[in-house]
Formats: sequence, C-alpha cells, structure tokens
Amino acid sequence: MKSLTLDRASFWYPATASPALRDLSLEVAQGEVVALVGALGAGASTLLLVAADLAPRVTGGRLTGAVTRRDRSGIVLPTPWTQLSGMAFTVWDEVAFGPANLGWPPHEIARQVDRALEQLELVSLASRDPATLSGGELQRVIIAAILAMDPGLVLFDEPAAELDAEGARTLWRLIRLLAREGKAVLLATSALDALADVADRIVWLEDGAVRAVGTPDLLADVALCDAGLGTSVATVWRAGGLPQPYPLTVAHALQRWR
Repeated sequence: MKSLTLDRASFWYPATASPALRDLSLEVAQGEVVALVGALGAGASTLLLVAADLAPRVTGGRLTGAVTRRDRSGIVLPTPWTQLSGMAFTVWDEVAFGPANLGWPPHEIARQVDRALEQLELVSLASRDPATLSGGELQRVIIAAILAMDPGLVLFDEPAAELDAEGARTLWRLIRLLAREGKAVLLATSALDALADVADRIVWLEDGAVRAVGTPDLLADVALCDAGLGTSVATVWRAGGLPQPYPLTVAHALQRWR
C-alpha cells in the first residue's frame, strides 16, 4: 500500500517566481526506504516539507498537483534544537511530549517512549535535561520523539548531520528496522555511502524535478558520478580512469579486481 503519493506536484515559496518543486510525481510504499539525493537546492528538503504537510500550511507559498498521505507522518529536521518542545526538562518527558499531545493513555505513552529510547540507545540519558546534551545526543532525542508517536510515514532530512560514526551506524540500522516494521521512510541525505545498505530506491532530484529513479546501483551511474553524487568507491574508480561499470561499494570493487 502506498503511504505517500505526489502526483505532478509543484511548489512555490512565498514571493518567488520559480518553483522549488516542478511537476514532481513520486510514491513511497509501506515497508520501503526511498532516498532523495541531489545538489544543494535540488528540492529534497522542500519535498520533505510538502510530504509532512508543512508546506504550504506552515511555510506559506503555493502548491499545485495532488499530495495523498495515508499515514500519520513525522519529520526529523537537520537542526534538532529547533524541534525541541521547550516544555520538558528531561529527555523522557521530551520524548513523551508528542504522544501526550495525541491524547494517548499514560500506559501507551510510557510504552512508546521506553521503546523509542531503547531504539536510539538513550536510556542512560532519560533523566538528563535536553538543554545539556551534545548535538548528536539531541538529534537522537528528536528522532526518538518522532518515533514515539508511531508515524506510518517517517521523513528524515540529513538525519546523520549531528551524529558521530557510531551514532550514524545506529541510525541506518534503525531505518532498515522501521521498514521491516512496515513503515514508509523518505529521507534526504548526503551520506551517499550508507545508501547501498539502507535504501530500496534512489531518487535523483535536479532543479526541483525528478532526474532519475532506480536502485542504489544508481549511485555508481556515470551521470550521477559526473554530478558529484556517486559513492566514494565509484568516484575513486572513475577518477582512476578504470572501466565502467563503476563499483558501488568496496565489496563490489573487490569482486571486479578478482
């Protein structure tokens, strides 16, 4: 079942003549991870705001075309401090803020909060004041707060931006787990090397439109490498003048050498 469908959607921010999204069509199914890649300004963040029903409802502007959501959505922005409730003095209460506003009974709130804290490895920080956390810790708290509301559609905008290497590995494993649980995941990231193991589909955005869609192998495509959007291995292979097709990962490169 499709959790999100955009049909020829175009979006203009207030007081702009050119659209940030252009006639864009995309579907994201339950149990699927779709990754958006593109250069700065390609439209990935705008697409996530539209998918979350924040654009134009909160941002203002104008949206044309059709956007259909069949699940409650939750969005994680790349600036975690902007998503704090400002109403909680412990991590546990911060993560509980969303479920409480949904009107859930206390036992269900506690169950979802405890589960989210475990998933993000935050149990030891449950009693800490969010204002005292590092950027990476705070990013994990915001992700936990979104997941505690049990959205069917989870939207991530550069979710690993504040995380160290181990935190990022935990995040990518969690995203695959969310898909196995039947959630739809749409994410924008510049962490291209992670996508071979995380994404089911890659959507290449350029100037607000879909340029190409494919499996993660797309990140070893000549055109994406030319655009600076290939994986590290594909980029190095190309720079070395080695023959096509370019390998996607180190494992693929080793197979080629053998």
